[in-house]
Amino acid sequence: MLKTLLPRIEQRYALTGSIFGAFLPTLCFAADQLLRDTAQESLFGFSAPTATALALMPVFFGVGFYQIGRSKALLIAELSQRRQTEQRLTHDAHHDRLTGLANRFCLERDIQAVVEKSEEADRPALLLLDLDRFKFVNDSLGHDAGDALLAAIAGRLRRALCATTGIYRLGGDEFVVTIAGRPSAGKIEDVCRTICDLFAEPFELKRHRVTSGCSIGVTFMEAGDTSMSELLKRADLALYEAKAMPGSGFRFFDAALAADVQARSAIEHDLARAIRADEFFLEYQPIVGVESRTVRAFEALLRWRHPEKGRIMPDMFIPAAEKTGLILPLGNWVVREACREAATWPAPAGVAINVVGDQFKDRAFVGYVKQCLMETGLAPGRLTIEVTESVFSVDETVIRESLSELRSHGVRVALDDFGIGFSSINNLRAFPIDQLKIDRSFARAMMESKRDADLVDIILKLGRTFQVTTTVEGIESEGQLDFIRQRGASEAQGYLISGPVAGPDVMRFLAQTDNRLSA
Repeated sequence: MLKTLLPRIEQRYALTGSIFGAFLPTLCFAADQLLRDTAQESLFGFSAPTATALALMPVFFGVGFYQIGRSKALLIAELSQRRQTEQRLTHDAHHDRLTGLANRFCLERDIQAVVEKSEEADRPALLLLDLDRFKFVNDSLGHDAGDALLAAIAGRLRRALCATTGIYRLGGDEFVVTIAGRPSAGKIEDVCRTICDLFAEPFELKRHRVTSGCSIGVTFMEAGDTSMSELLKRADLALYEAKAMPGSGFRFFDAALAADVQARSAIEHDLARAIRADEFFLEYQPIVGVESRTVRAFEALLRWRHPEKGRIMPDMFIPAAEKTGLILPLGNWVVREACREAATWPAPAGVAINVVGDQFKDRAFVGYVKQCLMETGLAPGRLTIEVTESVFSVDETVIRESLSELRSHGVRVALDDFGIGFSSINNLRAFPIDQLKIDRSFARAMMESKRDADLVDIILKLGRTFQVTTTVEGIESEGQLDFIRQRGASEAQGYLISGPVAGPDVMRFLAQTDNRLSA
């Protein structure tokens, strides 16, 4: 009641002081009156100044107490402001300013709390999310659009996920969702599908309409985990696999993936040593004219002769070489070795070399190819550089300039694995291409499906339209060879002609070509 009437502390203190100040003069006046009534002589005999001082005493005490109350009110206000500031700073330290979600520091704190709690019944799950096309949004629409997209995604996550999940933003376009307790794999799959469904609808930003997707890597907290980094490392490995799948998707970290990662780590560790130890070698698979069945070129195929693991195929070590940057010295070795061996073959048989995007990032690469041609004496027209369409995502300007410079020097350029991935007619228009190589997956499918047969026919017509030669990979039967011959393919490659042959055997193969390929 008193707080309602007197809401301020200093008011209540002033009232208390006034009451206390009134107590003494009241006591004195009461005693004086009592003595007078008993006909005794007054002990006090108040003079006018004394009586005035006693009468004003409630005012004096009220003012004094008011000042004390005011000091206390100021102190309480200052302490309250400090607490608010501390709470705001604590919140800012644990939350992302852009999205309002908990941040990496908060995730680390929460995981550490679970580790210290260490209840065997708990096995929380961690989902690492990475957005698709976020770099494209930032680069093409600006960072404001990228920030708006991140905020919109955070809003959808908050609305879609239940209270038992924690949502964090690690930074950039990475988010983390944690599921407490001991969730089943089925529950986690449901959560992952819910998250993927959030990206089905475009995001309506202020000035743009943006579509995006997401990939999710999933892992469980294990008994031996002691830090957030261990969890994130496993989730990141699963995320890497999920991003390899088309569209939005998710992947669990499991024993098979762990074994694969361990094998790849061992390969990464061995690569540098293997290059120094000269453990790599080339094999050559012939490419023949469909009509004449004479050898036009050999595709150089890289192999690794590991001292313990034996023969290792390129799909096992090329990704590791790209990841570690060793693709540059390894790729340069392939160019020099292929040119050196091809120079010993009778003309016009040439050699085709696969080149990845990272090699073109080295602006000295084109000059290195020219130098190898000059030093080995191989005519530029007998060398074909094969690239896949993924190379165009590196830097269009760099790729176009590099390929144009190679072609002006006389080197041929082939577009490999055409028909899979993100094949685009625009790439045939925008980049200097001499040859299309139709992916081997079509060779068998075209004989079993009219749809695939029509696709092969369309690609062959594209080749004629753009005036480039066409090679079909994976030819394993006479029926397949007749099929592509009837549709105008220029060249064929596959086990019907020959599997890869060792470098020293190429000359013998060329000498036997007429007998081996005649029908």
